[in-house]
Amino acid sequence: MIKKAILAPRNSQIVICDPGHEVEVPRWKRNANHASTDTCILMGCLMDADGPTHFKLGEIDEVDPGRPPAFQGELKTPTRKIALESVDGHTVLDAPVPHERTMIRVWTNHEREPDEVIVGFE
Repeated sequence: MIKKAILAPRNSQIVICDPGHEVEVPRWKRNANHASTDTCILMGCLMDADGPTHFKLGEIDEVDPGRPPAFQGELKTPTRKIALESVDGHTVLDAPVPHERTMIRVWTNHEREPDEVIVGFE
């Protein structure tokens, strides 16, 4: 099932993680569009002053827009849940996942300030 949300997140970032597990927050590098550890992915999005970002979360085969992802990697999900959260820790979207390690792909419609962020998992 595809879940959707529209939000102008603080700091122009969204956090992708297992919300029930301790995360190691990655260090953001200047001019990067994402940063990651094996427990947390930070994705850049549209500056909050410029408007909202549209978020989608679902299984990869449901949400794949047919272009190369901006990010692809594995995320530890020991409680078998994935969430998109604000940098303040508020859940934007969440979904159960089948494994304790989850393949994540993230697609964006702009390299620096996307107003569309699609997160797929398998």
